[in-house]
Amino acid sequence: MNHIDFAHVLSAALTPITLISGVGLLLLTMSARYAHTTGRVRQLLRTRNLIGNNDPKLNHAIELIFMRAALLKKAILLVVLSAACSGLLVLASVVEAMFGTPLETLKGILLLGAVGLIVISTIFFSFEVNISLKALGMSVHH
Repeated sequence: MNHIDFAHVLSAALTPITLISGVGLLLLTMSARYAHTTGRVRQLLRTRNLIGNNDPKLNHAIELIFMRAALLKKAILLVVLSAACSGLLVLASVVEAMFGTPLETLKGILLLGAVGLIVISTIFFSFEVNISLKALGMSVHH
């Protein structure tokens, strides 16, 4: 039976685990913003139902917040997929270290996928923040 160096296995898996931790913090932030936007849309829809559908400012606010929620939903999906790629990267690293199976190409693809998904997710997130600031600016100026 081959001797498996636990320190080597742990070392090989540490970088993707750190990536998962960072992605988790990003996911936490996005989830909180998503919960806030969906709650706010529901609140504004109740208000619109009470006063009628004739307030263009209220309708515009609902549309902006709904757009923000849609962007956040996409960003959250991408960051979750990134975490999945990172998890598979941990698995591939452990399998490679334990069994000596060369998985460098797979690990490279998973790492590129994880980082690429984070980048795309961050772009969607920055669009959402931009819309949020635009809506805030409209509120301040009116």
